[in-house]
Amino acid sequence: MTNVALFVSVYPELLDGVEEFIFMGGGAGIGNRSSVAEFNILCDPEAAQIVLDTPVKKTMVPLNITHTAIFTKEHHATLLDPTFVHDVQGAVIELGKASTPLRHMLSTLVSFFAKTYESTFGFNFGPPIHDALTVAYVSRPDLFQSKRYRVDVELNGVHTSGETVVDIWNYRPTDDTWGNTGKNCLVAETLDVDGFFRLFMECVTRCDGVSPLNQ
Repeated sequence: MTNVALFVSVYPELLDGVEEFIFMGGGAGIGNRSSVAEFNILCDPEAAQIVLDTPVKKTMVPLNITHTAIFTKEHHATLLDPTFVHDVQGAVIELGKASTPLRHMLSTLVSFFAKTYESTFGFNFGPPIHDALTVAYVSRPDLFQSKRYRVDVELNGVHTSGETVVDIWNYRPTDDTWGNTGKNCLVAETLDVDGFFRLFMECVTRCDGVSPLNQ
């Protein structure tokens, strides 16, 4: 958000060439770095507000959605070996070795925070996927259902600094613009989870075929 805020502040004349800002961040009533603030927004709340006030279409992929994209053990087994088949419902899945160096690297990246998510946030079936959902939105917006709201960042709250305040009930009068007087942000509200993971695995397979890590 810091770099984007600098861009829109220093080069406002270039905004006509920007179709949309899509970002993973924020949450509607939930946080992961505080009780209500998400990490990416809390890192620079002022920058996030500058971006939200920019008169360009914006889409927010919040924690409410990323927390539904759970990287289960079955997903992990498929990532490690694309030939994996889970035949018996409820059977214990034993993770094997990765079939390629790329798959090993992706396995470590995706599962890096798994224990933290389990111990701190109670994600017992696997860690959530966050940033990849933003890329998925760019590629396959049909996987998401979104609604336009007024979104602001709390900048002064003692307990709520960095919270993204999503005006679900339209308390604040707004117009049709994307800037500081309008409903400024599309907020992703639902996700086709199975569709996302199919896309995720398809992308891994395509990368697997060309990655220099596998040479």
